[in-house]
Amino acid sequence: MIEVECYITIKKDGSSFLSPIKTSLLEEIIKRGSLSGAAKALKISYQHAWNMTEEMNRVAPFPLVNLQRGGANGGGAEITDYGSKILHEYGLIGEQVKNLMNQINVEINM
Repeated sequence: MIEVECYITIKKDGSSFLSPIKTSLLEEIIKRGSLSGAAKALKISYQHAWNMTEEMNRVAPFPLVNLQRGGANGGGAEITDYGSKILHEYGLIGEQVKNLMNQINVEINM
């Protein structure tokens, strides 16, 4: 069986704004409330998670994540309202693309 797969990357001015790994990072931040917890869950370095978060916040018109540096009470991370909206819209785009890929895969294997 032949199968077509598609991964969505959204760019702004040539810089990756959202991608599967970045949206996974956002989802893990929501679940865990911290960037380090999200990085551990995704098995990526904290530095890589930090860099992705900084890039998303820099490229986006509004920040997607609020980061609190560690301290006596520890740090934290939370998705902004804009981040939640963008994550939801990315999911809607993903569903449309998935439906299209399913249709293509049926047709290609007839």
